Amino acid sequence: MRFLVMTLTLLALLAAGSSSAFAQKTKTKPTSDTPQTQQQQSGLDPNDPDDLTEIVEEADAAYFVPEGEEPDLEYAFEMYSLAAGAGDSYSMNRLALMYDRGEYVDQDFSEAFDWYMKAAEAGLPAAMSNVASMYRHGEGIGQDYDEAMTWFRKAADEGYSYALYAIGELYLGGYGVAEDSTEAAAWYQRASDAGEPNGHWSLALRYLYGDGVAMDTRKAGDLAYLALVNGLDLALEEFKEISTADTSPNFRRRIQELLKEDGFYRGSVDGSFGPQTVRAVESAFGSAL
Repeated sequence: MRFLVMTLTLLALLAAGSSSAFAQKTKTKPTSDTPQTQQQQSGLDPNDPDDLTEIVEEADAAYFVPEGEEPDLEYAFEMYSLAAGAGDSYSMNRLALMYDRGEYVDQDFSEAFDWYMKAAEAGLPAAMSNVASMYRHGEGIGQDYDEAMTWFRKAADEGYSYALYAIGELYLGGYGVAEDSTEAAAWYQRASDAGEPNGHWSLALRYLYGDGVAMDTRKAGDLAYLALVNGLDLALEEFKEISTADTSPNFRRRIQELLKEDGFYRGSVDGSFGPQTVRAVESAFGSAL
């Protein structure tokens, strides 16, 4: 699972000067009337640091649009390509993601891997993690758990929280290393401490079932709730199905207590996840973002 990099770039500097002697840089999106290079179409020079910032900003604006609007994937791809060609690691990673997902272009894991690697070698932690994920799943490159661990560790050393969680997953499943639930829990703890929702959830499960740590259903509830309010889709899905799951009543009561403390729930703290509790869970989802 690759974790996408959603951070917006710095705001572009405003073009200065009103004299007609200076050419005005256009922000108009290109048309297909005449064949032009991307640089000619945009009127921006990726080798100019200020223009490079503006190019990436335009790409992000075309890709990340308000809910209900259609992104302009063609323009985003063109502008990310322009910036990536100039060595911008963020744009290399974004370009890789589009190949990875088959957005505007045909899905191409090999091309995605190449761009992830370029961004990783340029020092982008998110790309290091994405390279690791490709190695883990054998997408675009031969499956290699040792390389996956190497790149996840590089990303983790740079403070990338998802990589901390991913290392825990390798230990939990015994992928390229000896299966070790205690070591897995230690990495999940590091990820959770760094604010990673996947780390919150995975550590919650360890405490819920006493796997790698001493069983503590109350602590499991605290961590699972953190994953929910921080927008982890898996947490929302699991809580919706919890009434039929084999989980501790104390765990479910703790979730209700937390929902009540935050004003999402007004019912009884009885461990029963009926419609009222489910509606509260849905309201709490992502509320900390």
